[in-house]
Amino acid sequence: MKEYVFSGEITQGKGTQPFERTVEANSMKHAKDKLYSTLCSEHSVKRSKITVEEENEA
Repeated sequence: MKEYVFSGEITQGKGTQPFERTVEANSMKHAKDKLYSTLCSEHSVKRSKITVEEENEA
């Protein structure tokens, strides 16, 4: 499996919180889906509140 690195912001209430995550997956699409799933669960936000600014293969 390949590693993908994502960075961006999560909007919570009136503020935003930056994030940077590394995800292991077979494709960029699958990695992005895992990223959204993990962040939504951890921060109790919907996918629309997550902005991915950079996505790179590690």
